Amino acid sequence: MRTLRQRLIAALAACALAAPALAQEARPALTIAVQDVPRSLDPLTQFGNVDWRGYANIFDGLLTMDFAGDFRPLPALAESWRRIDGRTLELTLRRDVTFHDGSRLTAEDIAFTFGPERMRNQGAPGYAVGRIFFGTFADIEVVDAQTVRIVTSQDDPLIEQRLGTIPGGVVGLQAFRAAPNFAAWNQRAIGTGPYRVQSYRAGNDLVLVAHDSWWGGRPPAQRLRFWAVPEVGSRVAALRSGEVQIATDIPPDQFPVVAADPRLEIVGGGVANHRVLSYNTRNPALRDPRVREALNLAIDRGAITRALWDDRLPVTRSHQFPAYRDLFLADWPMPRFDPAAARRLLAEAGYRGERITYNVLSNYYTNELATAQVLVEMWRAVGLNVVLEVRENYSQIVNDPAHGIRNWSNTMTLPDPVGSLWRLYGPRGPVQGSYREWVNDAFNRDGAILESSTDTAARQAAWRRMLTVYDRTDSPGTVLHQFGLFYGKRRDVAWQPLPVEWMDFRPAFLRTAAR
Repeated sequence: MRTLRQRLIAALAACALAAPALAQEARPALTIAVQDVPRSLDPLTQFGNVDWRGYANIFDGLLTMDFAGDFRPLPALAESWRRIDGRTLELTLRRDVTFHDGSRLTAEDIAFTFGPERMRNQGAPGYAVGRIFFGTFADIEVVDAQTVRIVTSQDDPLIEQRLGTIPGGVVGLQAFRAAPNFAAWNQRAIGTGPYRVQSYRAGNDLVLVAHDSWWGGRPPAQRLRFWAVPEVGSRVAALRSGEVQIATDIPPDQFPVVAADPRLEIVGGGVANHRVLSYNTRNPALRDPRVREALNLAIDRGAITRALWDDRLPVTRSHQFPAYRDLFLADWPMPRFDPAAARRLLAEAGYRGERITYNVLSNYYTNELATAQVLVEMWRAVGLNVVLEVRENYSQIVNDPAHGIRNWSNTMTLPDPVGSLWRLYGPRGPVQGSYREWVNDAFNRDGAILESSTDTAARQAAWRRMLTVYDRTDSPGTVLHQFGLFYGKRRDVAWQPLPVEWMDFRPAFLRTAAR
């Protein structure tokens, strides 16, 4: 991990890998079999692992984070920054940055990226996602061509971390204005990252080629093709045949199949994400919080990780990661498995076997259907009548107003609870917003403290109360375990995955082989 972290800092902060050093090295053309390709190409229109795999290579942010280490902010398009006060961050841009269309990066591109036309005005194309990640941003002040100031509407302890997220990718104003419409822009979005878009077919493939004018040095791959192969067995077969060099989302039951070929190996592991369940309180059977607490208590999470994940993924202390640093509550209890307590709560709630629908996709998440089947049996054992319904797409799940339970994953986009639980379950997130599954006023009041206070003790106290709501008093869902991403790859492809959901093919993580 230390070596990986040093490589990240060297590549992104110092930009030490210069083009002449790579001039005699062969650059591979890689095909990566993924379960799906990005659903659009603007980083403020979609967020999920299928989207971020592409975005991470097309776009750079003003800052990035030490994803291989402690998630602290690092320089990217901004070479330096300073806090003026609790609401203002000033950043100095690099002078040697060009977009994929050849235009030069200036402060005007930053003002546009985070401005009203693209993000802040209701109806802007990036409004929905921008509101979640950058809802505190009030103004972008252009000081000069190389200097900008981010001004927030309230004290914000996390401006730097927000700028290091994938949705914080900077887009080119000139290219955006040149596109005839947003749909056209979305087919060939222009960033400053190490790879530019060559072609994009939604649901089929995304092809990127090296942007040799990248400010961080010569990109190590000549070409990247993300190819949608929905079935796990087909991805593994394509890897074994040599049709692809990397295959994503490999479940443990396929590890022996990959390992049987000496040319191949399994890499990856736990990432900064939780596999969770979400409960819809509009479902009559789930209005009583005691029924939702009973659902939580009936789950043997350790049995799930042992049976379906080869015991390679940990059960976490609720909705937390150690990267929260001062806000990580190390004394928070591990989730309880207590079937007897679950039965008592159901009796107290007067539950009489009312039907609770559990809507799932066949396998968007690795082991999704198998996990759902195990959960249904655990719930049946305590008297819960949970009925599994397999849907064709996610819209069918969330647009069903009476759906009871759905699968989800919650990414830690910031090394802070603001970037996960509050982002997703707060008033600007989908649970209370577009899905309208749950609301809790006390949770919202504490979330506002978490987002605006610079007092660590006040933030810790608010966070403890929010976790109490999430786990015990009015649960909107529950964490199953840390999310895992395992990849099958050719041994001669020197690519190192990060402990995050996206795939990064910058020099820090992909080494080229000498001719």
